[in-house]
Amino acid sequence: MNYTFYSKIGLLFIFILSFQLCTCQKRSTNHLAALHAVKKILTASTNESFSVLKDTGSFLINTKMEEALPDELKDINTKLETLGLSSIVESEKQNIGKAAQSSVNLFKPIINTAIKDITPLEAAKIIAGGKGAATQFLKKKTEAKLFEAIQPEVENELNSSGVTALVNSALNNKTIQNALAMITGNPASTTENGANSIAKYATSQIVNGFFQVAEEYEVKNSNLSTDLIKSLVK
Repeated sequence: MNYTFYSKIGLLFIFILSFQLCTCQKRSTNHLAALHAVKKILTASTNESFSVLKDTGSFLINTKMEEALPDELKDINTKLETLGLSSIVESEKQNIGKAAQSSVNLFKPIINTAIKDITPLEAAKIIAGGKGAATQFLKKKTEAKLFEAIQPEVENELNSSGVTALVNSALNNKTIQNALAMITGNPASTTENGANSIAKYATSQIVNGFFQVAEEYEVKNSNLSTDLIKSLVK
């Protein structure tokens, strides 16, 4: 009788252990499926962003890139246009587009490495976060690195193309200086500070625009984050 009892206990233990092993294996498989799904959608969405960055024409007409233009530069451009200096604004936009194009080779290693390094557990959390979560995760992980890598290149591009000189020329005009002081609320703003800000604003537009384009693509094409995939990571 004792032998039968202990045999049953042993069988029960083996059953529980087998169940736990199966559960762990299933969870591991589910997380790997989640990882594949996240990497696939991020690769596709960032490729969409790269296609915009590397083509100046696409950059200039893309609504997400336009929305990413910092408010400070929007205000400056509006005032310049009001004062009849639309040609400077147009030149500025064209050259920011060229700067975006030249930044692609700096973008790609940072973005591709970040996607490659996503863990299965991170992927499961991303999918649980819903549409847009993958892009937001990637942005949080890479934004600071992108700014650091890209701003010097953007500044160099704007300087070599002459757009900085054009902005300097406008800012040296007393009428323009007074108008800009009204915008910024800082009468002590200098020509140098204003010119240097252009590269910072342009970098902000390029980086934030990149992620806005990617997120829009993810939201529209996130069929990988369906209920089926969500059920896998439970």
